[in-house]
Amino acid sequence: MRQDIIHDPAKISWILNQCNILHLGLTNNHGAYVVPVHYGFIQQNDGNFIIYVHGTGDGEKAAALDAGQPIGFEVDHGHENLVYTPPSPEEFDPSFMSVIGNGLPERINNPQAKANALKAIIHHYMAKSPVAILPEEIKEIHVWQIKVSNITGRVGNPTKSQQQALHLDQPLHRGKHYDENGGLLYDDFTDQPENNDEQSDASTGASSTDN
Repeated sequence: MRQDIIHDPAKISWILNQCNILHLGLTNNHGAYVVPVHYGFIQQNDGNFIIYVHGTGDGEKAAALDAGQPIGFEVDHGHENLVYTPPSPEEFDPSFMSVIGNGLPERINNPQAKANALKAIIHHYMAKSPVAILPEEIKEIHVWQIKVSNITGRVGNPTKSQQQALHLDQPLHRGKHYDENGGLLYDDFTDQPENNDEQSDASTGASSTDN
C-alpha cells in the first residue's frame, strides 16, 4: 500500500478548500467522460463528506446524476510550483495536491435543503453570500448532493506551508522553484520563500461551510 495516501478527514477537508474545480466522472450511452464543475461541501459529524454541485436540469450531466449510479470525482491544485534540483535533468517535479473519490448522487428537491446546498457552494468561493438565498426564489436551479462513500487525498512535493498545515512527514523537495510561465520564484538553496500561502492548519478542520 502507498504510504503517501491521505485518509484523515481533516486533511482531506483542507485540500478540498484549496481547490476550485471538481471533475465529475460520469457515463452515458457514448461511454465515460469528465465534466468540470464548481462545488461546495460539508463534513458531517461522523467525518463523512457530502459534495454539492448544480447545473441545468435537462442536460447529459443531469441525466447521468439522476441515474443514481455511483460516480467518481477529482479535484487538484498547486501545479504552478515546478521544482528543479540541478544538475540532473530528470529532477523536474511539480508540487500538487489532489483528492479523489466516489459516491452516490441524488437530486435535492426540498427547497430549504437546496438553499443550504447553494450556500455551501457559494461559501466555498467566498466567506459570505452577497445575497440572501430564499427557497422560493431558486425553484429553477437544479442541485445534486453526492454522498461520498470513498475519498482519499495526496500531496506531492509539498511546499513548506503545505507541509506545516498538513503535518506531513514528506521531505521538502529543495531546488529552484518556477511558476507556470517558467519564471524563477525562488531558489531555496540560496534563500527561503516567504510563507504567505495556504496558512490554515488542517488539524483544526478546514471546511468553510456549515449548515
